[in-house]
Amino acid sequence: MATKKPLIWVLFLSLFISPLLLIGNDVTNAAAIDSIPNTERHFKDYDNSYLSVTGYASKGVHDRSEYMDTSYYRKAKTEREFLQALLDAENGDVKVIEIAKDLNLGWKALNLTEEETKKYRFIREYRDPTNGFTNPKLVASGVSKIDVNNVDGLTIFSKKGKTIRSAEINLQRSSNDIVIRNLNFDGMWQWDDTGRHKEVGWTFINVNGANNVWIDHCQFSIASDGLIDIENGGSNITISWSTFGLPASEHPAKDSDIYQSIQYMEEAYIANTLGSDSVYYNMRNDGATKEQIMAYAAYHSKVHLTGSGDKDYVDYVSSSGMDYKDGNQRIRLTLAYNQYTNIGQRVPMIRQGTGHAYNLYLDNSTHQNVLDNVTAVAEHGRYHLSRALNARNGASIANDTSVFHDINEPIIGAEIQGLDTKNMADQWAELFQHAYNRNLIVNSKVMNQYGTFTGSSWDNNGENLFTTGFTWHDKSTIGNWAWSSHIVGSEDMEKMNPPSEPFTFEYKYDEQLPYTYHVIPLDRVVDTVKEYAGANKINQSPKGWLKTEYSAKKKNGYYQNAH
Repeated sequence: MATKKPLIWVLFLSLFISPLLLIGNDVTNAAAIDSIPNTERHFKDYDNSYLSVTGYASKGVHDRSEYMDTSYYRKAKTEREFLQALLDAENGDVKVIEIAKDLNLGWKALNLTEEETKKYRFIREYRDPTNGFTNPKLVASGVSKIDVNNVDGLTIFSKKGKTIRSAEINLQRSSNDIVIRNLNFDGMWQWDDTGRHKEVGWTFINVNGANNVWIDHCQFSIASDGLIDIENGGSNITISWSTFGLPASEHPAKDSDIYQSIQYMEEAYIANTLGSDSVYYNMRNDGATKEQIMAYAAYHSKVHLTGSGDKDYVDYVSSSGMDYKDGNQRIRLTLAYNQYTNIGQRVPMIRQGTGHAYNLYLDNSTHQNVLDNVTAVAEHGRYHLSRALNARNGASIANDTSVFHDINEPIIGAEIQGLDTKNMADQWAELFQHAYNRNLIVNSKVMNQYGTFTGSSWDNNGENLFTTGFTWHDKSTIGNWAWSSHIVGSEDMEKMNPPSEPFTFEYKYDEQLPYTYHVIPLDRVVDTVKEYAGANKINQSPKGWLKTEYSAKKKNGYYQNAH
């Protein structure tokens, strides 16, 4: 039982223990702010209107319910029907694809003929992992890359949350106004026995320069690289009501990628064919069970890479004079009402562009529990990170009314880029050294090994549990918000011929967020997001899934189109 401390000891603590430690023990000071500057938000409980498209995509994606019962509506019950529908969408003959059955789009599973390979030129085989396969399911099915090119206006959805397996979908820069709703994405993961998460670049969706994209009510398990990445200047992207990652479980389904891959590694361990540098061998040899390693494996490191590289600081003009709008400064990303389970980092990471997040629920607790209780896993496993916001190269990311559970570093990076150049080539570290990175969390809650804190990342002069992984320069960004920045003189710069002097930035302090948004009150975020985020969580007719705007009316106990 706790004993009472002498009064003099209490006085000593109050005078000399750092404010950060006090905050870590759930002693909070008055919040500096409770909303993001230059925004308009409204609090309200969940209702049918939350199905409407929100954020940056809201002005650029369109209702396609008019295509019901027309030749532009295509139902895909087989893999080849889906490929044909994509081909017809390129020609403008299809505007809606309903996925009516689970699809395995792995390259070997498809087994396309030579004629079909020429016909469906937008699909190709993904390269094998550097160190070979460890997942027998993927050995059998293979993995594909599917490019969505020259499509202006397309909705891909499922009425019942069907699954697309073993394919990376690339939304290319020639495509616009793409909606993906109520789908489950799986079959892109295997155990990486090096532990580095770099064997192969399998990603579920890559917004590779496409504009006006809404990904909504989808489910993403774990993959060998990103989950949804945004590259080459993709702009006006909203990802909403979706789930990412998996809870740690010692008993995953036997047909799951985790079970199949870990069982493969266990057989190799029993056969004594694993080398001494094998992560799996060292975990098992030091006492971890196969089941405990399965629980540890339910973790995804890199979630939303946003901005392909430091080199994309301006748009690209080809030798023929073609102006490719692919500069990172174009990036505009909204994350709303999503659940992230056992993730490591990049929620999101953005270079140069702008990110806005609200009502997110990030929960790393079941993975942290494995690390805390299985010594061999904690010692030999490389998956220890639990991070979220990472603005780089002059980017701005603001997060509103979210919950961070066992996320030890809700914000990482540095206020000024010159203080965070570890993963940058010398040339770009020099050019971006003076860029100010703006990260802000407001009206949110973090609970982790250091304690509990509710408020803003600007509270206590920037020293609180939101900023434990962040490096301040002179704290000039506290209270000084800019939604975007601009490299002075970039209009005259060439991507292939960067300047030699460091960039000078202009920050748009008066810029307003170009949309209003609704948030669920903080004390209801966890329950609401858990109930409604993900595939097959709400019941709608096909016509309902094709809409982009909904009234607040609730009908017959289901959240569905009210018009």
